[in-house]
Amino acid sequence: MNMHEQPPWFPAWGIKFTNGINDTNRMLSMFNKLKSDNRWLLLAFDVAASERHLWTAWYSTKRNEQNGKMIANSMDAEFIRLVAGTHQVKIAFNNAGIREGDEAAWIIRLPESDIGSGVDEVFINRDSYNDYDSEANILIEKMGGELISQRPVATLRGLMRIEYDKQVNETQSLEECFISHLVSSKI
Repeated sequence: MNMHEQPPWFPAWGIKFTNGINDTNRMLSMFNKLKSDNRWLLLAFDVAASERHLWTAWYSTKRNEQNGKMIANSMDAEFIRLVAGTHQVKIAFNNAGIREGDEAAWIIRLPESDIGSGVDEVFINRDSYNDYDSEANILIEKMGGELISQRPVATLRGLMRIEYDKQVNETQSLEECFISHLVSSKI
């Protein structure tokens, strides 16, 4: 995919919780019982900046898995770690995972596509979102939430949540800040 080309929708669905999350462990336990496999995860709503940000996190997760360089023990935890821009899995879950008081989250389905061995070989399945839309909607319904008809948007609030420690200036977009923070977790 060309960097100037719009990426397809990442398989992410916004879920609004009617009364907010008042027990994170209970919510995660329910989600873990309902999901069909470990490629599903919950991500804090504010930390997903854009389609490009989520695809970059997915690509980095797959690359780390392929090269045997994952820090986390599972792909879903590695994805959250990278989105949070940290080497510490516990900090990643604190910053990019759901928390008590959150009113919304993203239900994420990590695509199963292979990434090849070079950047030019990356194939993004443009149907990744559509392939899991019904299953995601069933998860949302069973969790007692409502679908949010919005795609990921970069916000200052999201940058603060992942503890972005650089100054934001007018020459950078918020999306670039999120992506550079993600990349810094690999250094």
